[in-house]
Amino acid sequence: MNRKSLIAACAVAAGMIASAMPSHAYRMIYNTTVGRVSAGSAVPCSYSGGFAHWNIRSINWYYNTAGQGWGKSTALSSAMTAWTNVASANHVLTLAGTTTAGFVTDNRNTILWAAGNGCTGSCLAITALVLQYGQVIVETDISFNSGWSWQTSGADYDVQAVAAHELGHSLGIHHTELTSTPRPTMYASYFGTTGRTLEVDDQAALQCSESRY
Repeated sequence: MNRKSLIAACAVAAGMIASAMPSHAYRMIYNTTVGRVSAGSAVPCSYSGGFAHWNIRSINWYYNTAGQGWGKSTALSSAMTAWTNVASANHVLTLAGTTTAGFVTDNRNTILWAAGNGCTGSCLAITALVLQYGQVIVETDISFNSGWSWQTSGADYDVQAVAAHELGHSLGIHHTELTSTPRPTMYASYFGTTGRTLEVDDQAALQCSESRY
């Protein structure tokens, strides 16, 4: 999300935006819309209205190898493994294969490289959630902005770091404003390969979703 739409990762602002929130700790995505969304409010884990979440734990992903999507499987798998390995959370993210699908609602979780899809200018990537009643996530897609040059060597812009951030959104996690060192992956700005590694604040967000749902 960029700073105008919730689920894009931007060169300056990666991932979801929010209204002004306290400058500490993770927040979750709140959106009661039924259907495809790319925006939402940032709420604490204890929020009475709940937040976006999965009712299943095994989540399969497919990626489109067209354009810059080619050769990115290892980076994407590593980003998924980071979330799968969070202690006290049973979410298992798997890169299950390739697809020719686009950024559309089709009952398939897709990662692709494309122009547009709500991610232009300084935006690096955007995530869309498909929600059912009760803020249950049933599908999610990630579109990397093909207007930028994407790298897997550690140079900018790093696929694994941005994928880890966007996958956090796909799990219902909003931005954190926590500025500790190292910064959490769900920090609102891109900050290089340090974002590949989940920090305590990131892990606590997924553990929150696991414990509540």
